[in-house]
Amino acid sequence: MSSHSSVAVFGGYVKRRVLRHLLLYLALMLLVVWGLVAVEQARFAELAEAGGKSNVQNLSRAFSEEVKATVGLIDLSLVQLRGTWQRDPADFAQGVAEHARHLRMPIHFTVTDAGGRLLYTNDGAGPPGLALGELPEFAIHRTQAGDRLYVGRPERHRVSGQWSVQFTRPIRDAGGRLTGVIAAAVPPSYFLRFYNSIDLGPDAAVSLMRLDGTIIARSSLPDGERYMGVNMAQAPHIRAKGISGMFRKVSVLDGIDRIFAWYKMPDYGLVVTVGQAVHDAEARFTQQSAMMRNVGVVVSLVLGLLGWAAIGAADRRRRALRALAAAEARWKLALNAAGDGVWDCDITQGTALLSPSAQRILDSEHATVSWFGSNGLAELVHPDEFGAVRAALRDHIEGITPDYAMVHRIRMRDGSWRWIEARGTVTERGERNEPLRMVGTFSNIDARKQEEERMRRMAHEDPLTKLPNRVLLDDRMRQAIRVAARDGHKVGLIYFDLDKFKPVNDTYGHAVGDRLLCMVAERVRGVLRESDTLARVGGDEFAVLLPRCAQAQDTERVAAAILACLEQPFIDGPRELNISGSIGYAMYPDCGDDGEVLLHCADLAMYDAKAHGRNRISGSYRTRVG
Repeated sequence: MSSHSSVAVFGGYVKRRVLRHLLLYLALMLLVVWGLVAVEQARFAELAEAGGKSNVQNLSRAFSEEVKATVGLIDLSLVQLRGTWQRDPADFAQGVAEHARHLRMPIHFTVTDAGGRLLYTNDGAGPPGLALGELPEFAIHRTQAGDRLYVGRPERHRVSGQWSVQFTRPIRDAGGRLTGVIAAAVPPSYFLRFYNSIDLGPDAAVSLMRLDGTIIARSSLPDGERYMGVNMAQAPHIRAKGISGMFRKVSVLDGIDRIFAWYKMPDYGLVVTVGQAVHDAEARFTQQSAMMRNVGVVVSLVLGLLGWAAIGAADRRRRALRALAAAEARWKLALNAAGDGVWDCDITQGTALLSPSAQRILDSEHATVSWFGSNGLAELVHPDEFGAVRAALRDHIEGITPDYAMVHRIRMRDGSWRWIEARGTVTERGERNEPLRMVGTFSNIDARKQEEERMRRMAHEDPLTKLPNRVLLDDRMRQAIRVAARDGHKVGLIYFDLDKFKPVNDTYGHAVGDRLLCMVAERVRGVLRESDTLARVGGDEFAVLLPRCAQAQDTERVAAAILACLEQPFIDGPRELNISGSIGYAMYPDCGDDGEVLLHCADLAMYDAKAHGRNRISGSYRTRVG
């Protein structure tokens, strides 16, 4: 055999051996790589299902609380308006208008007699005497005794013609005999405003049903009215016992496979459901799953072409990462020692890495959070400060300001708010001066803010009765007079002190006197409007600011109500304390054009009441005091 043949044979042997070793290496590595890809994709599927369950469970509870609050507010309005109707039907329309202004929801009130004939509606479209008695929500009160709220099926309102849900309560006389029914009609769509505040994907479903399975309102349907009133009595959550639960089911309404969480409200006969489509839950991890497949392909190609180079690169990368981690650990340790939390934001990706201290300050479960995307820090910033935070970040990123610094509130996981101070600086920019990286700190300043708030209250609040003090009263008088001068109405000021208060203090001691002052404050507050201000201006002297009055008689009526409530006995344990009041009042602009003059006139009027025998009212009608 020639030397050339021997070399060729040996070279072929070496190539075969290298090829064999390379194939063995690739087989082992590819098995590991694609095994890891499969494990990660399985984990993503589990995370998607677990995340979907957690989301719908939390949101169902939140939805139920919102529905409870809404129905409770409607029920409270029915009870209050029923009392107004029973006392004086002539003032009922004004009471309804006042409620409608404060409720800020699309709501129509109706009143029928015991036979179901329409007596009143604020819709303006219903003729008197319209027969509503055969409707279940009105008829049920003729067959059932007691006083309970009834929630009807969704139907077109007999008066307005619009889809509505009727909430009714009976009107009974002193003997318990049914004299009528009061109803509040609310559009079913109003309950679905919760749907606009969640992000569970385009095929999410939020439903409100009665406990008998009747659909009151449901989202994510092409024709929502078509399904109003549909009975779903065979649905798992209707037949299930207990208050809450979860299930997975293909919807019979739209054929979408969803994970549902439900929560029942037996007091109102209602149940809410929140459902997330399975494919929407999995979509959160579609990008990660695809990325894992791409990584597997790339790694496989790299291993096939540059296996030995990849090993060397991986070794160098490990050393670089260890050096970077050590440097970062020293940096974070220095900042954490000062009590600050460190954040490192990748602006191009929109994510921020939080240090353990930053996680504790933000009450975050995760070390990596979205910066200003969905479910990110933007969702945690208080709405009142969100605009300023975004503007400050934009100004710094665009180079207008040298640093980013803001004080604002952050929502904790329990729903409470915490004040923080955020600082940061762009540390890396690209070739076109675009920002790439931003680093900064969070500081917990909640204690400082609470102390500032406590000091503010001390400056404006009477420490005994918790009423506004003289300083806050003067400020509100200035504001009220400024508005009255602009709009042309009057401002009333009532000034009173307590007759026979000193004997109570001398006989029973200051502790009893202090409790009496607190009871006086609570009782007088009960006869005032929400817009009125009751202030303690010193000792047993109080002032009431009426920021909007049409005439002096309005102020005198309020003063009479205060005098009447002061004449009633005050019960302090075994003691019955009897006092009265000397009341004076003054009007802007009749008595003066600033708060100090107005207060002086009311004070003089009070002393006039004392001079004429106490327990009476005196008004100051003098024209402007120079």
